[in-house]
Amino acid sequence: MSNFVHYMLLLLFLWTGSSCSYNSQNQSSGSKDSTLKSVSRKEADTIWVSCTGDLMSHGAQLLDAKTGNAYDFTHMFNAIIPYTSFADLTLGNFETVTAGADKNFTGYPTFNTPVEFAEAIKDAGFDVFTTANNHCLDRGFFGIEKTISTLSNLNVYHTGTFAEESEAEKILLVNVKNLKLAILAYSYGTNGINPPSGKNWCVNYISSAKMKRDVEAAKKLGADKIIVCIHWGEEYQRIPNQRQKSVAEELFGYGADIIFGSHPHVIQPMETKTIIDDNGKQKKVFIIWSMGNFISNQRKRYTDSGVIINVRLIKNLITGETIIDKIDYVPTYVSDKNGFCVLPVYESIKAIEDKDTESPYYSPLNYSRLKEVYNETTSHLTNEENGIYPFEGTVNPK
Repeated sequence: MSNFVHYMLLLLFLWTGSSCSYNSQNQSSGSKDSTLKSVSRKEADTIWVSCTGDLMSHGAQLLDAKTGNAYDFTHMFNAIIPYTSFADLTLGNFETVTAGADKNFTGYPTFNTPVEFAEAIKDAGFDVFTTANNHCLDRGFFGIEKTISTLSNLNVYHTGTFAEESEAEKILLVNVKNLKLAILAYSYGTNGINPPSGKNWCVNYISSAKMKRDVEAAKKLGADKIIVCIHWGEEYQRIPNQRQKSVAEELFGYGADIIFGSHPHVIQPMETKTIIDDNGKQKKVFIIWSMGNFISNQRKRYTDSGVIINVRLIKNLITGETIIDKIDYVPTYVSDKNGFCVLPVYESIKAIEDKDTESPYYSPLNYSRLKEVYNETTSHLTNEENGIYPFEGTVNPK
C-alpha cells in the first residue's frame, strides 16, 4: 500500500472516530490528550493549537483585581480554564505592558499592568504571549524591556517585541510533540509612539520585507507549520478591510499556514483556503481576521465578547507532511457582574437553563446577553462551506 493511501485511510479513521473535538472524560482527569492521539502514534501525531483575541487590562479591571497592596486577576479566568488549557499550545495577544508600579498602573489610553495579570493568564493555560500590538510602547522602550523580562521569568514563549537587536531576527520555534511550529507576530503601528532612535527593531511592524524574511527563515528551520499573529484592521469593524486582505495574500504567498488576527476589538469572520505551496502541491491554509476581545472592560455590543479558535494539526510521521485537519471555536463573553470573569457562552447558557447552580459557568444575571452573544458569534463565524462550527460539547472543570 502506498504511503499516500495509507495516510488517507488513517485520516479517515481519525475523523470518523470522533464526533466532537474535545474529550470530556480526559479533560476531567486533567489530560490535554484526546483519544485521537492514542491511534497509531508510530504513523501520525495529532495536536491542537488554540488562540484567543486581545488580553487587555482597563482601569476597572485593575480596581477589581486590587487586594490590599497586591493584585489578583485569577478570578477573571477561572471559569474558562478548562477551555484555554485544553490545547497542546494556547496563544494570546498580550495587549499591555508590565513596566512596574513606578511607572503607574493605568488602563486606556496607555496601558501598564501588574505582573500578576501575566501570571494569571499563564496559570489559565496560555503558553505563548504575542506582544506586537499598538500598545506595546505605552511605556516606551523601558516598558518593552520590562515586559520581556516578566514573560521570560514566567517561562512562557513570547515574540513580537524585543529588548535586544540580536533577538529581533530570531524565529520563535516551538516543539510540540513531533511538530515544529514557527510563531511570528506583527503590528500595524504603535499609536504614534515611536521606538527610540536606532531601535526600530524592538517592534515587529507589518512590513513585506520583514515578513517574507521571517517566513523564509522559519522554512529553513524546518517548521511544519508557520503561524502568524497579526495586529491589523479597523477598530469596531466586523468585516476585514482591503489592507488586511492584501497583507494576508502576501503572507500566504510567502508560505504562512495559519493567520490569527487581532486589534478590531470585535470578531471578524474566518475561512480556509486552498493554495499552491513551494513544491507545486495544494495545501489548506486558515485565517481568522479578528478574534475580538478575550478580556477587557469594553462593554459596547460586540466588544464584550470574543472567541477561542481551535485548530487540529496532524503530522504524517512517515512522509513528514502536516495538514490542517479540523477547526472549531468557543464563543466567549466577559461578565462584569460581581467582578470580571470570562465565560464560555454555550456552557453558561446550558448551566443557567439547567438551573445548575453548582456550575462555575452559572451566571443568570448575564443570561439575555449570553444568548445574544451566542447568536451574534455563531452567525458571524460558522462557515458551512469550510466545515467550521462552534464546539458544543462539555469540558468538565478540572
